[in-house]
Amino acid sequence: MRELTIKDLNALNISSKGPMLSLYLSKDMSILDQKSMSDRWKELLLKAEFYLLKDYTRSFVDEFMKKLREGKYLEKLEALDRGVVVFYSLESFDGELGYMKVQSSINDLIVVADSFHIKPLIRIRNNVKGFFIVTMSSRAINVLIENHGHLVKLDSYRNEPGIDGNNKKDSKEFFMNSSQELNKLFAAYRLPIILAGVKDHIGHMKRLLNQSMLMDQYIVGNVEKMKALELQEKVYKILTPYYEKLEQGALKDLEVAMNRGRAITFLEDIAISAVYGKISKLFVVENRFVWGSINQKTGEIFIAPRQVNAHDDDVLDDLCQIVLSKGGEVVVVKEINNFKGHYAVAIVTEKPHVFDKEFIVDNFQSEAI
Repeated sequence: MRELTIKDLNALNISSKGPMLSLYLSKDMSILDQKSMSDRWKELLLKAEFYLLKDYTRSFVDEFMKKLREGKYLEKLEALDRGVVVFYSLESFDGELGYMKVQSSINDLIVVADSFHIKPLIRIRNNVKGFFIVTMSSRAINVLIENHGHLVKLDSYRNEPGIDGNNKKDSKEFFMNSSQELNKLFAAYRLPIILAGVKDHIGHMKRLLNQSMLMDQYIVGNVEKMKALELQEKVYKILTPYYEKLEQGALKDLEVAMNRGRAITFLEDIAISAVYGKISKLFVVENRFVWGSINQKTGEIFIAPRQVNAHDDDVLDDLCQIVLSKGGEVVVVKEINNFKGHYAVAIVTEKPHVFDKEFIVDNFQSEAI
């Protein structure tokens, strides 16, 4: 099995004539029932079989599910991983399982459809974009960067004695010289920066760094004795409210767009706007589903009362994929109270296509040509 990265969304944004299975399994104790991950995994595979057998023979289903039953991915989960995501189809990844480990709270989910279900992954991508940790002591300043769930040392500045054997620089001079290099480094990125060390060092460095992405919160302690896993866990606690604030900022953009008449809320209008590339930003609720399908040329929606077979998909997920393929932005949010009962809201570049039937006919004919 190969591990997927957050950047693989484009590779996942495909469709197939055969079944495509997307499985999300959480190990976050705050949202789980009492069943083990192994038991819940077996239940999800049974659900997948139920949908597959609606459209495929038992022999095909048994062969298709074989690799999923033999997978050892659960053994590869690490201490901070909150779950695993598995994607599988006969045509994708050269017939191999594609999977990723995540540090995000996810709900157990199995979707069998004609395309992968990537909506939860979009939210993970939007909320785990990487960060810097600057660990400080009088002897060394280290810069670590998060890379796909792992901390990697990017640079190090050491307070060494001079070649003449003289004493090390005092802390203020050492921090001054190091901060100049840090400011050059951080200028090339747009990632949150978290400082870690004793309070005196943190206070001094905060005055020297001229960075808008420097977090107000910091990690206090003897960083020379902290392990990487401990640092990561402390950083996640700092960044959770930060990303929630960013999400609220995006919702404020939506509120402005609605006041200016640049937002639409009906799924039929959103689907038409999506296929014609008229959506600049789409908002969908993560744990809500509208089963059915979308005509990729006209935007016509077919709604089902629930997932019935191996071809029904979550229309909200399909909308996400269409908007991404057209160059738009997608924001997946947890809460529903900001949407006034709607499961999706879109900011559009223009509206005439929603109401102009001639526009729809002309565009449909041009698509056919």
